[in-house]
Amino acid sequence: MSRALLVLGLAAGLYVAAAWTVAPGFYDGFGPQAPYRWVSPPPQFQHSNQPPLSGQGSARVNASGVVDPGSVFTQDGQASISFVPGGFQPPPDRSPVTVTIKPVSSYPDPGNVHLATNVYCVTSSAPLAPGKDVLVTLTFSDQLPAPSSIHGYEGSGPWRDIGSTGSAAPFSISARATTLGCFAGGYPANANQSASGVRVGGGQTLPVIIAIAILAVVLAGIPLAVIRRRSQ
Repeated sequence: MSRALLVLGLAAGLYVAAAWTVAPGFYDGFGPQAPYRWVSPPPQFQHSNQPPLSGQGSARVNASGVVDPGSVFTQDGQASISFVPGGFQPPPDRSPVTVTIKPVSSYPDPGNVHLATNVYCVTSSAPLAPGKDVLVTLTFSDQLPAPSSIHGYEGSGPWRDIGSTGSAAPFSISARATTLGCFAGGYPANANQSASGVRVGGGQTLPVIIAIAILAVVLAGIPLAVIRRRSQ
């Protein structure tokens, strides 16, 4: 029994060493972020920039007369819109509701807000249902300061801050909007904004922390295993 426990502890220790020396370590499925596609790239990205892509999707009207839930993404994954069942008013002819997301190059002056993403305009073939909203999610570059909230406008403006609900995905930000329009991630121009957060794909800190936590759990369980073995 003691030999088996020794082997288990040694294996856990070797895992920590491997996670420390091999990128990306524990998070094998997370690669570095793809280069952000800019409508108007900052100078340092102009030589390698590719234009951003649009996206379109549809949601059917089900047998109960309610528009199904769904999510619509741009083809490059940089912007998405998600909505709950009944989020849109069903068309009189019960045709599917089409949602389009398009990056734009012309938009009202955002004033004292520094835009950290492209501006994406969202349109649909049916209006939002009363009391419903959509979840707007935008990705941002891991090479620049992260936006603190999502800002949006309708028609010719003005821009307004619609906040942030955070996001589970790295290098993305989400917020709920009660109207469709145009959206971008940004932060106050006078803010001392720091660089984007921990890089799950390219960095090693997070995998190492998790590996050490796993080792601690394994080692903590060894005395319990010994006690149970002796009590049998």
